[in-house]
Amino acid sequence: MSDIPPSLVVAEAADRVQFDVYGLPVRASWRRRGLRLLRQHPLGAFGLFVALFVIFLAAFGPLLTTDPAAVSAEILAGPSGEHWFGTDRLGRDYFARVIAGARLSMSLALGAMLIGVSAALVLGMVSAYAKGAVDLLLQRVIDMMLAFPGLVLLLLLAQVIGRGWQSVALGMGIIFSVSMVRIIRASTLSTLAESYVEAARIVGASPYRILWRHVLPNMGPPLLIYVTTLLGAAILFEGALSFLGLGVPPPEPSWGRMLTEARTLWKYPHLSIFPGVAMTIAVLGFNLVGDSIRDILDPRLRGLT
Repeated sequence: MSDIPPSLVVAEAADRVQFDVYGLPVRASWRRRGLRLLRQHPLGAFGLFVALFVIFLAAFGPLLTTDPAAVSAEILAGPSGEHWFGTDRLGRDYFARVIAGARLSMSLALGAMLIGVSAALVLGMVSAYAKGAVDLLLQRVIDMMLAFPGLVLLLLLAQVIGRGWQSVALGMGIIFSVSMVRIIRASTLSTLAESYVEAARIVGASPYRILWRHVLPNMGPPLLIYVTTLLGAAILFEGALSFLGLGVPPPEPSWGRMLTEARTLWKYPHLSIFPGVAMTIAVLGFNLVGDSIRDILDPRLRGLT
């Protein structure tokens, strides 16, 4: 038990609440709430700034730089005023290629998360609602997928669909959906045990209406935490696939492929420093956002706010 008197806790909480002229509590403005979150979670605010900056670069960066595929006579030049990050072995501007790599990484990460979340929501909610043999069968299939190596799955998809954005996004989405199904199933089971869900069954609500109107809205907080954390993992996973030669083939710029090309050119450190730092910053930003969202939404970690 805490040694703080209850009256002091109530007084401190009251200091954080604004009252109108009638003595009734009023809802804090978005600006005030934003400043309070910034003060309480500075790392999360920093991570959000980094994540938004990476998304901005992915969306508009290639439009503000030169053509990342344009070659020049300046081969393996160091950073300069004309080429901020130097050039690669073909004379291509490295700054433009790093920025273009952000678009590929973010598009693959978002595409994979969209595929993974959609599949996991359907499988997890149906498995929890159906129960019985359907639940048992789906969970055994998930166990088999968890035991199946992800790299082998990506190789199979590359052979069937072909190497490209579609096969990589689909493979990453399947891998992420398998890891999310059980979280969604557990959240669905806890929601189905609520009294308002039982009341909806009694009045004749269909399974679709129960899952769509009552179960799905409760998926928001845990799913948001998991998705923001997995976005960083997806960027890192895409870089690892490109490093191994299993990602999107050339000429699309990729941070992982840049690191692979830099292995044989160790005398030119700018070739590995800039894509490695870009990937690290992007992953760090999304991880900090995920941790802060978890702290804000989890009542056990929220504290007195």
